[in-house]
Amino acid sequence: MAATRYLSPLVAVAEASRQRYAAYVIRRADARRDRGDFARAAGLYLRAVALDPRRPEIRVQLGHMLKELSRFQEAEAAYRQALAMASDDADSHLQLGHLMKLLGRLDEAIAAYRSAQLLDPEDGAAAAELAVLGVCPSDEPEQAERFKLQARIRNADRLRDAHKPEEAAEAYKVVLETSPDLIDIRIQYGNMLKDAGRVAEAETAYRTALAQRPDLAEINLQLGHALKLQGKRDDALAAYRRAAALQPSLEAAWTELLGFNSVQQRDALESRLARGGVEALLGVADEVDRLVRGVARLNEVLPSLCAQIGFPLSAYDRFRRIYDVPPPPETSPTPRIAILLSATGCELEALQLIIASVVAQNYQAWQLYVIGSDVRHRAIVERAGAGDGRLTWVSKTHDHPVPVAECRSALKLSADWFLFLAPDYGLHPHALGWFAAVAGQVQAHAFVMDEETLTYSATSTPTRCEPHLRQAVDFDTLLEHNPYGDTVLVEAGAYRKVAADLSLDALITARHSLLLQLAATGTVGHLPLPLVARLVATGDSNGDTSARRGDWRKQVIHPVLDVTRPSGNGQQRGLEVISQEDRHATITVIVPTRDNAGDVMDLVESLRRSADRVDSHNVIILDNGSRRPETLAILESLGNAPDIEVVRMDEPFNWSRLNNRAAAMSRADLLVFANDDTLMLSKGWDRQLRLLLGRGEVGAVGARLLYPDGSLQHGGIILGSIDIDAHDGRHEPGASAGPCHRWQVTRAVSAVTGAFLAVRRELFETAGGFDEINLTVAYSDIDFALKLRALGHKILWTPHITLRHFESKSRGLDHLDREKSARLQAERMFMRQRWGNALDTDPTVNPTWHSAETPFKLISAPSDARLWRHIQLCAAANPWLPAPAIDFTDTRVRAAE
Repeated sequence: MAATRYLSPLVAVAEASRQRYAAYVIRRADARRDRGDFARAAGLYLRAVALDPRRPEIRVQLGHMLKELSRFQEAEAAYRQALAMASDDADSHLQLGHLMKLLGRLDEAIAAYRSAQLLDPEDGAAAAELAVLGVCPSDEPEQAERFKLQARIRNADRLRDAHKPEEAAEAYKVVLETSPDLIDIRIQYGNMLKDAGRVAEAETAYRTALAQRPDLAEINLQLGHALKLQGKRDDALAAYRRAAALQPSLEAAWTELLGFNSVQQRDALESRLARGGVEALLGVADEVDRLVRGVARLNEVLPSLCAQIGFPLSAYDRFRRIYDVPPPPETSPTPRIAILLSATGCELEALQLIIASVVAQNYQAWQLYVIGSDVRHRAIVERAGAGDGRLTWVSKTHDHPVPVAECRSALKLSADWFLFLAPDYGLHPHALGWFAAVAGQVQAHAFVMDEETLTYSATSTPTRCEPHLRQAVDFDTLLEHNPYGDTVLVEAGAYRKVAADLSLDALITARHSLLLQLAATGTVGHLPLPLVARLVATGDSNGDTSARRGDWRKQVIHPVLDVTRPSGNGQQRGLEVISQEDRHATITVIVPTRDNAGDVMDLVESLRRSADRVDSHNVIILDNGSRRPETLAILESLGNAPDIEVVRMDEPFNWSRLNNRAAAMSRADLLVFANDDTLMLSKGWDRQLRLLLGRGEVGAVGARLLYPDGSLQHGGIILGSIDIDAHDGRHEPGASAGPCHRWQVTRAVSAVTGAFLAVRRELFETAGGFDEINLTVAYSDIDFALKLRALGHKILWTPHITLRHFESKSRGLDHLDREKSARLQAERMFMRQRWGNALDTDPTVNPTWHSAETPFKLISAPSDARLWRHIQLCAAANPWLPAPAIDFTDTRVRAAE
């Protein structure tokens, strides 16, 4: 959340600090300029623009330096960006004229000089340049017209600055009627149309400007924005690429490209990082960190200013050099932590580094037990232990697997907590301090943590890479994959309760089964800090252990199938794991539609074709005012089928009411709400639903939705974004695993889209159905998911039910229609009133992911408040239990009579 959202006098303090630093950077830039160091001056002016982008005079100075460096295209962009902000500045026109003259573009030079002369007649510089070019002074009628033109431009600028985009757009349009060649004005015209919601018209304005000046990066950037707002993703990506190619210093274009998460763009940005091409970004990061340290008292009421700076993952090493793990809070009492480490297969140098990382801990109440059989390892441990009695060598016999020796050793110890450290992993100096801090302040009985890879050599500085930014530990995820690593902190008592049921054949399965047992019977927390690092010598080809996990399912999962606890009122995290579906459960698929019967017919056929039991489901089609004769004919034909019922509801579109009406008509055990523009791709989808919804703790199930090109459209819903929600994994490749394997495993999520949402009918009625009064369209599915979570149920998303989704084919995109956009804003406000802070947190999103962007694109240093909020949420008895701001139980199913 941006700091400017806080209406506090402290914001002014932070803003003033930032502006003071901007002034300091400008003074340094001026000094470099005066000494003729134009390259360094350009970098400093660029940093000043990033700090204070509202000052056109900085862009003018940047243009001067770029011109001196013969970077003429970028210089022109800087001047024109300054003019776009202050079109009545005579000096900006004059400097642009000089550049155009230098480039031999004399007509543009003359136009710029005339504008400068008109705006400042007393300055003879423009008149002198015009005389050199052989241009006669303007006659009085022409001069009068120019005065009128400038007056119109100033009026349009005034309306723009007053945040009146509709009026400003019309004012700029008047200017263009008499002066259609003014590129800067046409860009402003497009900007105002875009701000007024007239995005298609804005696109036309930008394309007209682009036809005149295809070499201007700013036009391509703004065109990209307009295309993105219309959902034209490929065209927007092409526009952003052109902008970045035309002006490599245009950080806005690089930020947008990074948001598309293109592999090519990540590689290009990494190359720019290597060349220092994002100096302004890194410079701002350095300074923001300095400012935060200088005004530490703001941290209690403001988000950390550091969190406003986002880094690509390719810059992870730079990010970590600026932002280290923060020191943990002091704890009392101090728990005793026993560290168990297997030395089997560990390189000698790596073992020495691991021991050194433990000895260097700021927290002192620890004991290290190194388990192995290699005499060389033993010599290293005993040599280190001679000076520190907290180090102990534990011999194991060759006939016992490492996990067996590890488990036997742990059960003999009297420590409060056990840290099972993955082989070849070292500890951050604050690691044990953080473990002790959370052990005494939150409810969880075990913890996982983030990790990174530390590449070391004797001749170079260690580098950090490959961060594993983890999330709330999820039982369903663990049934299919372990993305949480092989380092686990567990309370001694909790470990003793599950030790007998662990799979101890291999260390990987031992860790996996430990996490699965703990997640099934208790709470496993998450520490979102890189407290452990995989140590890799430069040139070492050892890869991730995930490829060597083998067939672990029977070993790991089978013992957990016997762990059964009642779900009760949902306050417990005990799980009812079933191994056999209820084959008698019937399903009703509910499909609202309007003049899209062809797609409805395709959906119905795909459901039949892919079902495990065709006779177990029926379809209710809600015809919401179709008018096309071909649609009515298809619906009549579909209605003649014994398993399909067509219901006419000729009234304004209300997604919640339509689905509530159909749900009230159904007598099936399970309800599925589906969009008419979807197509089922998964065989046995009905069996998968019966399996998942047969578990008492599961409230609703959502599916993976793919775009027609095969990219991911919906991998669950993430809460906490700028617009309340975001579709997880949107536009990612369909085969991509995503962070923590999240797009390829069944897992708990904050919510799922109503484009495919399944629920038990009795639970749908208990929760009150969809809110057809306050949330008619946009947020009713999220509201419903939150209601189920408030009742103690979990929401599951699964990739094992996959549909192709053509996305709002019947209705279009809401933000392109003013009435729909207004309704969207009203529903958003109501959601905020009803659910309050529950909309701001998502246990599946690591706080290191930059909060101002779509998740999983950029990283930033989280504020202390955000860090602890995530820790406490993940360590709660039920991390998914929201606290509504107002009572929702008065909203019941309102079926039509």
